[in-house]
Amino acid sequence: MNLIERAVALSALDVPGSQELMVCGCEDCACPVSGERLARELPEVSDDVLVRTGGVLELPLDPDHVALFSPDGNGGVVVVNRTGRRILAAFDEPARVRDVAGFEPDEVTEVVRRLLAGDVVHPAGRPPTPELAPSTELTAWLHVTNKCNLRCPYCYVNKSDDAMTGDVARESVDALVDSAVRNGFRSLRLKYAGGEASLNTDVLIGLHDHAVRRCAESDLSLSAVLLSNGVALADRFISALVERDIRVMISLDGLGAAHDAQRPTLGGKPSSALVVRTIDRLIAAGLAPHISVTITSRNIDGVADVVRFVLDRGLTFSLNFFRDNECAATFDDLQYEEQALLDGLGGAFAVIEELLPRWSVLGSVLDRGQLLAPRRRSCGVGDDYVVIDQNGGIAKCHMELGTVVGHVRDADPVSVIRNSPVGIKNLLVEDKAGCRDCTWRNWCSGGCAAATFRATGRFDVRSPNCGIYKAIYPQAVRLEGLRLLRYSVLSMT
Repeated sequence: MNLIERAVALSALDVPGSQELMVCGCEDCACPVSGERLARELPEVSDDVLVRTGGVLELPLDPDHVALFSPDGNGGVVVVNRTGRRILAAFDEPARVRDVAGFEPDEVTEVVRRLLAGDVVHPAGRPPTPELAPSTELTAWLHVTNKCNLRCPYCYVNKSDDAMTGDVARESVDALVDSAVRNGFRSLRLKYAGGEASLNTDVLIGLHDHAVRRCAESDLSLSAVLLSNGVALADRFISALVERDIRVMISLDGLGAAHDAQRPTLGGKPSSALVVRTIDRLIAAGLAPHISVTITSRNIDGVADVVRFVLDRGLTFSLNFFRDNECAATFDDLQYEEQALLDGLGGAFAVIEELLPRWSVLGSVLDRGQLLAPRRRSCGVGDDYVVIDQNGGIAKCHMELGTVVGHVRDADPVSVIRNSPVGIKNLLVEDKAGCRDCTWRNWCSGGCAAATFRATGRFDVRSPNCGIYKAIYPQAVRLEGLRLLRYSVLSMT
């Protein structure tokens, strides 16, 4: 197929296994897992009058192809070649598909199906609106221990030897399962965290096994992920994770000194070599970990190197910007300058383009501003996300572990976090000054509420990272366009 002469449009649905290739990398926060939209089929073309959607972003990929993205739509990048772009131009004014002249009818139909799916065109008089279906999955952060073998300066946890007991673990699972059923959720996602969760392995495994039984009894699907620093995972524990299909997220903030500058051991020793060893052991065991990279001023110049390391191993990753907190207040060298961060991200994006993965980076390289599906809140805090501390206390956000708003023994966790006036307020994006008329309002949703409050003392204003998000969104769209161009079955025909 000559992609220049024949009209071609490509979307994620043209990449084999598209659903599995949509990675939501927010394993350390309350961001909902997106991607349900990809389960839809391409729409059929009717005899409606269609028109190009206003505000569509166009980004050149090469001399023959452009990537299109509609910020007012429901997500999805569309790539068109020059001939496909001329078909799009036919809808600069309202027109019917059958009236588009100068092209083969089947070409026009296939291009328009993808333009419709990406909300790049729409029926005249019916512009696209975000489809914001209620979440069907309850996510819970289970803080199984306060103990940790690292001393990361940006961590928001006050370390201690406190740990969750087996009794509290079972009570927590029971409360979560009952709450999920009571509030209409169909699935439960558990994040085993700390501290370093692997320092309480017996309770963690017992907790998970109890959750498997309770979810089966309650007709809930279950998924789980271990959030670990990767310093010391025993072979026996790794085998238990594999046997139970518990996924693993490992924190790796750089290679060598870039990582060690902000993730030293309890005794102040380097930890990077230990983490790399664990990553390779997990891969060898058939449990490829997801890698979480937290960016501060200390490691900003090494982000590209760690991205290369991850992609060389065929792993997924997420980039997370440092969020100021009380525990990190004594460290004055963690905050990044905006341009320095953009420069560091630019280097990482160049590596992604060089080693372009099959999976989409739209949900993993944009901090709290993923481009997988529109949303009115930046995360699930106050809605479909619950934090349980080591004592069974209920909190709204893992960054507010000290603000307990209930207990699993005497409260419905979902009702508590939805109704409590205490603590973090995760407002709708239209309630935030500076967001209401922003092109990207349905994608970043104003950013992390905790980080915004820490920086401004308010919940009803836009994120301090607003300028960064706006600068990197087009770069992420371009990377997605290049991915579609490389891996689409149509482009390989």
